Amino acid sequence: MVGKHLRFIFLAFSSLAIPVSNSQTIQIQGEQSGTLLADTVILSGNVTVPENSNLTFLPGTKVISSGFFGFNVLGSIHADGTDDFPVSFSVADTAGFSNPENERGGWDGFDFTATSPDSDSSVFSYCIFQFGKAFGDSLEKMGGVFNIRGFDFIKISDCRFENNRAYYWGGAVFCESGDILISGCTFENNSCGTPGPPYGYGGAVCTRYSNASIVHNTFTGNASTGIGGAVSFEYSDILLNANYFHENFSGLGGALGYLRSDPVRNITNNLFTGNSCVFFGGAISCNRAHPHFVNNTITENFSQSYGGGFYCNDSAVPVLVNNILYNNFAPVGSEVYIWDIYSAPEFYYCNVEGGYEAFEGSGGTAYSAPYINNIDTIPGFSFSTLYPYSLSENSPCINTGNPDTTALLLPGTDLAGVQRIYDGIIDMGAYEFQPGVSANQLQAGEEVLYCYPNPFSDRITISKIPANFRNSTLEVTDINGKTIIRRTGIHGCEYTWVLSPEEKKLMKPGLFFIKLNSGNKKGIGKLIYMPD
Repeated sequence: MVGKHLRFIFLAFSSLAIPVSNSQTIQIQGEQSGTLLADTVILSGNVTVPENSNLTFLPGTKVISSGFFGFNVLGSIHADGTDDFPVSFSVADTAGFSNPENERGGWDGFDFTATSPDSDSSVFSYCIFQFGKAFGDSLEKMGGVFNIRGFDFIKISDCRFENNRAYYWGGAVFCESGDILISGCTFENNSCGTPGPPYGYGGAVCTRYSNASIVHNTFTGNASTGIGGAVSFEYSDILLNANYFHENFSGLGGALGYLRSDPVRNITNNLFTGNSCVFFGGAISCNRAHPHFVNNTITENFSQSYGGGFYCNDSAVPVLVNNILYNNFAPVGSEVYIWDIYSAPEFYYCNVEGGYEAFEGSGGTAYSAPYINNIDTIPGFSFSTLYPYSLSENSPCINTGNPDTTALLLPGTDLAGVQRIYDGIIDMGAYEFQPGVSANQLQAGEEVLYCYPNPFSDRITISKIPANFRNSTLEVTDINGKTIIRRTGIHGCEYTWVLSPEEKKLMKPGLFFIKLNSGNKKGIGKLIYMPD
C-alpha cells in the first residue's frame, strides 16, 4: 500500500497543470512517449507506450481517434487536466456506434492487459471519455474505455465517462485482478452486453478478483443486459462509499450486482434511487455474495417482475445495518425478494417498508434469518432542493441506527460530507441529520448555487448564478456558520473559485456552505472539500 501512495505522489509532483498554449494539431501512432505539445492530437493508428516510458497529455488537449484505434500501455500514461482545461478522448466519426456487433463509431480505449507490475502509476484526472467501444476477440470485448488486467497502479479521478460501451462487460471500465481507484467521477449513458448470452455485467464498471476503491462517484442512465446496470462485482472486495446511483437499468440489479464474493469492506453511504430492472432487484442484486450494506438509502426503485429494492439468490447471505428500504416497487416483493431458502439476508437497525412479513420468494416466505431492531415507518425525507433524501428534523430514522458503531468501520462523513456520527449516535440511511446542517430548505429570497466538481480539491465553479446577482460577496462557512473565507466583487453568471495557498490552510476536509450575497438576494450551495 505504501508503494502505491509513493507512485501517485511522484507523478503529482512531476506534472505541470499548464494548458496547451501552442495551437497545433499532430498525428500519432506506433510507439509514443514523452509530453505531447499540441492542443489537438489525432490518433491515426494504434499507439503503444513502451515499458519504462511515460506518455503525458497536458491540460486542454483534445485526443480524437480517426478510426478504431487505442492505446496499449506497457509503461504509464499521465493525463492530468483541470476543471477549466480537461483532457478529452473521443472519435471523429460516431456513425454506427450503437451497433454492438462491429467496431464502427468508436475508438479502442486504453489496454492495460500486459502492463508490467513494476510500471509507474497511470493517472487520469479531469478527463472526458466519450464513444469508447470494446470489440474484438474475447479479451478485447471488455471495458469500453479501460481494459485492465493484473495491474494495480491506476488512479481515475474527477473524470466524465459518457456514451461508452462494451460488447461483454464493463461499459466504461473493466478491471480484473487490479486494485485501482475511481474517485469523484461521473458515469452517464454507458452500456454493455448483447440481448443474448453472454449477457453484459456492469453497464459502467465491472470488476473481477479486484479490491478496487470506488468512492464519491455519480452513476446515471447506465445499462447492462445482464447484471448490474451501473456496477458489477464478481470475486471482489470493493470499497463502495458515497456514490449516487440514479436511473440505471439492467436485467438483474438495476444499479448494483454483486456475484460470488465474500467481501470484507462495507458498502456505505450510497443513495440508490430511480433504478430499475426487468427481472430481479430494481436497485441491488446479490447472487452467492455476502456483502455488508451499512447506512445506505434505497428508495423509489422499480422491478418489472420481482424485488423492487433488494434481491438475493444462490445462498446469498448479505448483512444490512442502518439502511432505509422504502417506497420501492415490484409486482411481487416491492422491497425484498429472496429466491431460495438458502439465501438469508440479515437486517439490523433498518427501516424496511412492510417488515419481513412483506418479503417474497421461497426464502422470503420462509424467512428465518436475524431481523433485529428494525422499524417500518415513513422515513421522513426532507425533499429539500439540495439533498432530497436527507432526513427532516422529525424523521423517525434519526438516532435509531445501531448504537454500537465501533464494529461498523464507517467513514468519517456521510454522503453529503457531514460528520457521520453526531453526538455519539448514528442515524439510518446515507445522510446524517445535524441541526442547522441537514435542515437545508431554501429560505425566502434564496437561490440554489450549482457547484462542480463536488467534492473538490483546489478549485470549484459556481454556475447558473441568477442575472440579478451583481457585485456579490462570496462567503464560505463551516457547518457551524463560522465564516472561513470571504471575497467581494463577484460578477457574472459563473465564477470559478481557485483556492489560494492561504485559503487552503484555512480549509479542513469535510462539508462547507458557500453563499453569495447581493443586497436582498442570496444564493446558497454545499461543498465537500477533499484535498489531494
